[in-house]
Amino acid sequence: MTEALKQTADTRYTTFYDAYDRIRSQDAPLWLHRIRSDAMKNFRELGMPVAREVSFPLREDWIYTDLRQIADTPYRVEPGGPVETELDEDALAPFEFGQDDWHRLVFVNGVYAPALSRAADLPPGAVVSSLADALAEHPELVHPHLARYADYEGTGLTALNTALFENGLFVHVPRGGDLETPVHVHYVTTGHDAPLATQPRTLIAAADGAGLKVVESYTGMTDQAYLTNAVTEISVGRDGHVEHYRINREGAGASHLSTTQLHLEGNGRISTFNMSMGGALTRNDTNARLAGEHAVVRMNGLYLVAGNQHVDNHTAIDHAVPNCDSYEVYKGILEGRSRGVFNGKVFVHQDAQETDAKQLNKNLMLSPDAMIHTKPQLEIYADQVKCTHGATVGQLDEDQIFYLRTRGLSHDSACHLLTYGFAADLIRRLGIDAVRSSLDTLFETTIRDLSVARGHTGR
Repeated sequence: MTEALKQTADTRYTTFYDAYDRIRSQDAPLWLHRIRSDAMKNFRELGMPVAREVSFPLREDWIYTDLRQIADTPYRVEPGGPVETELDEDALAPFEFGQDDWHRLVFVNGVYAPALSRAADLPPGAVVSSLADALAEHPELVHPHLARYADYEGTGLTALNTALFENGLFVHVPRGGDLETPVHVHYVTTGHDAPLATQPRTLIAAADGAGLKVVESYTGMTDQAYLTNAVTEISVGRDGHVEHYRINREGAGASHLSTTQLHLEGNGRISTFNMSMGGALTRNDTNARLAGEHAVVRMNGLYLVAGNQHVDNHTAIDHAVPNCDSYEVYKGILEGRSRGVFNGKVFVHQDAQETDAKQLNKNLMLSPDAMIHTKPQLEIYADQVKCTHGATVGQLDEDQIFYLRTRGLSHDSACHLLTYGFAADLIRRLGIDAVRSSLDTLFETTIRDLSVARGHTGR
């Protein structure tokens, strides 16, 4: 980095550097201090991916998403201490799934809220706790996994989270264990007196033959500007299985940046679903490494954006060994002047014979002013593989609308039904009944509201 760029970066990220100075003075294991130090060093070099002429050379996978406003904002990054808010069970209820018997951890403005959290019975050896508590009470379980999968050496945002995270969810299920009761971690942002930045960290480790289900929610109860920079690491041992659901309902002024890193050993299975509906700007990076034979990953996503919202989904599936399968479907619905990006890459190594990989991105454009950039990719170095990929972009079919109107539906109702049907099949695949029912209702209601608004504006 040139001296001029170094000075620009130092000015731009002063608040983040100050936060690191505070964190590194805290009591923590030596190995964690070393990781944080390396991560901050990397962030100083990498920075955020902002426009080429402003600071650092921009990576190709960021050409459609501009983070200059985020980079230039002097966020408040220190936690507010013990949660002092009027937030209660009634306020959380619309964003929950109606299940009182689940494990639930709630974090408000980055701070763990024990009064809003609850724990169910756990099988022997299993741990469900805040990450801060786990580092103090179970460091031997955290150390083998924390910062082992998400790339903080080559990715600036992951480095930033690794250097600055203070808390989040930790789940460990021992060998052969089955955590039948789902875990719900709820990261909530409420009103604040200055732009707020939080760095949630979620760590999930399923040992050999272990299984669990996790719902990861992000909710904004304010329309003020704030930043969520989240990192989630999920490790699945041999014959293990994890279901993971990620729900973004951030506030209207939010910027939501996330990295989800999946690591699978032999015969491991992960099914992940990513739903993005909130926030002004969203960037989701979801990466999977299939490191053991006969591992299977299913990676589905649904994004619904309107107005001036921007959502960017980047996925990468790394087939490192033979005989692994990956299946990926992302669907987007765009209204108003919204912008969407999908870039999915499947990388098949030379030794990864008998790979079966399928990738599909479909987009429904409800407005002539909306725009989508879609780029599914296959990079294959093996000979004996079955790999397919594709993308579609289109509008509602006027013939189908006409047909439904001949059956007595209004124009708005016909548009609503077709739009709902376009993506509802993804929701209906979800394995947790309460999540499936809740998101189905949320999605259907939101689509109806968009149809009504479009009718009122004559679009």
